Amino acid sequence: MLRKQSTSHHPFFSHTQLNHLKALTSSSPLSEYTFLSQEKLPVCHTPQDAYGLEMSTVGLSNELAAHNPDTHNLTHLIHHLIELLNQLQVNYEVIPIETYNTLFLVRIFVKQFAGNMTHTEIIHQLEDNQCEELMDKLIYLLCNMDSNVNYSMYEFYVEILNMFIVLLSTQLHSHKLCQDDYFLNILLNKFHNRAESIVAKLLENIIEQKTAPVQSSNVMFTAYNYFFATRHNSHSDIDITPVSDRSLLLLLLLGMQSSVYTEWRKSFRSAIASLNDHHAYDMDTSDCKMHLISFKSLFDIFSQSIHTEEKMLLFYLILIENESFRVFVLSRTDQETIYLPILKLLYESIEGKTNYCQLYVLITILLILSQDDVNNEAIQKIIVHNITWFTERPLLKSISLGGLMTLVLIRTLQLNLSHQKDIYIHTTCLGILLNMSSAMSEMHAYVAQRIVSLFELLSKRHMKLKEEEDMVVYEDLLCLLLEIINSILTYKLKHNIQLIYALLLKPDLFTHLEHYPRLSELIENIELVINYFNDRVAEANLRAPSSNEVLKLIEQASRTWPLHKLTILPCLKFQFHEEEVSYEFFIPYIWALIQRKSFIYWSEDTCHLLENYQWMNMEA
Repeated sequence: MLRKQSTSHHPFFSHTQLNHLKALTSSSPLSEYTFLSQEKLPVCHTPQDAYGLEMSTVGLSNELAAHNPDTHNLTHLIHHLIELLNQLQVNYEVIPIETYNTLFLVRIFVKQFAGNMTHTEIIHQLEDNQCEELMDKLIYLLCNMDSNVNYSMYEFYVEILNMFIVLLSTQLHSHKLCQDDYFLNILLNKFHNRAESIVAKLLENIIEQKTAPVQSSNVMFTAYNYFFATRHNSHSDIDITPVSDRSLLLLLLLGMQSSVYTEWRKSFRSAIASLNDHHAYDMDTSDCKMHLISFKSLFDIFSQSIHTEEKMLLFYLILIENESFRVFVLSRTDQETIYLPILKLLYESIEGKTNYCQLYVLITILLILSQDDVNNEAIQKIIVHNITWFTERPLLKSISLGGLMTLVLIRTLQLNLSHQKDIYIHTTCLGILLNMSSAMSEMHAYVAQRIVSLFELLSKRHMKLKEEEDMVVYEDLLCLLLEIINSILTYKLKHNIQLIYALLLKPDLFTHLEHYPRLSELIENIELVINYFNDRVAEANLRAPSSNEVLKLIEQASRTWPLHKLTILPCLKFQFHEEEVSYEFFIPYIWALIQRKSFIYWSEDTCHLLENYQWMNMEA
């Protein structure tokens, strides 16, 4: 059943418009649609507008749901819309008011039906194949219409995007995924052969980030002025690039769906994977079927706005699916432009009310990037200065990008162990460090101290544990950290005298763990290093040597370090593989972002899928 109408709102429609809508939703069949071309329906620009529209249409939707099986007014309205959309395929220089109004009304009523009816009830309200025909026309316009020609086209294109999001919203109101989603099933099962065109167009919209064109050539009036002149609006409520922003949300929704939709997922992910950089190809000689985009423009968007969660998700999606883009990112000489924003987000997000969904994706992105050995070498050589957000050590004036990353990951791991105790977070943090370990060089003193102090913290907690399950977790962490230290000493010992010095300051750190079979071989290697350099310092026979004197001795001794002295152990690497059920994480997350944007109002009371998102983000 549909919800009851609230009376505490400002009317969204004019008196005349409301009378026409009452006639449409009444018990009398509607015979003509001239009212649709008389007066343009109001446009939603803000959350207040969206809420006003919702409150003004709940009651109307109740009436329509009750009478439509007899009057067929909604099905007739959809047929009328299909006819109007057919006309647009021939000529759409300016969008007629009638066409905009009809799409707007269909979107309003479909939204209410999607949110409040069962699969069977929706089928009862609509004609066979009607929605499939409507989607066919909408997909054609989505992929072929240029929204930047004029204001009416831009506004109409936004409404097409809204319509697609509404059609998929049966999912938002489900208690669990992969239930019967009427509109979603039609789109993904019937139109998988259009996935490539949809991906190409949506990405084009995202990269262009166009605001609406000037509304009138006779008035000095920009889209920005128009948006900010609307009623009772605050500036922060306005979406000034709705085509780009909604294209992004729709792309994510379509791209993260379950593998149950085998053909759609295969076609969609293949479309992402086959994207290429137009700078790398000659437009005259390249395959005409190849879709070319600007990797640089896309990378600039990500580096400037990775803090925007939907852009972070798109970065993740393209990074895992498109090898060419991944190579483009990894081969850049300005890696700090993408790393620093990510590290800043990690550093700040782990404190206070942590957004764990965002945190998971950020560390997953770092894990993917850490799988490249050349990149791991490169970030050790990039020096960053005056990182003001890194307040843990305010006097840290300069450090390698790799060193900063190590510090942020250790901090994330430690805070996670103290609060959330999420296994994925601390295992992935150590996995990233392990991937980087064989490339770590010229380590900053503070980084070396933090690595050793982390091991000390983990070993002390391990000693105090009594529960077998907890002991296994901490033993796993100790094993990973020993692998990291061992890898650094095996491959970059001569370039990490600060780590050797930090180990010499804690000579008995590993003694009580030697009897653990999983740890003993790793500890044996590290103790060989400690003993060797301890002997060299002792041989110098310095009385109360300063830290600089010890470091100098370590540096001298490292030149004669016998390379064969350590046992070469298998080099472990962490690889990221997206799970088959990853949609169970991503789909609730994306719908939460859409609901938060508020350009369409959805009551949290009926958004059952958001309970999954809230559960994922819940503090332990």
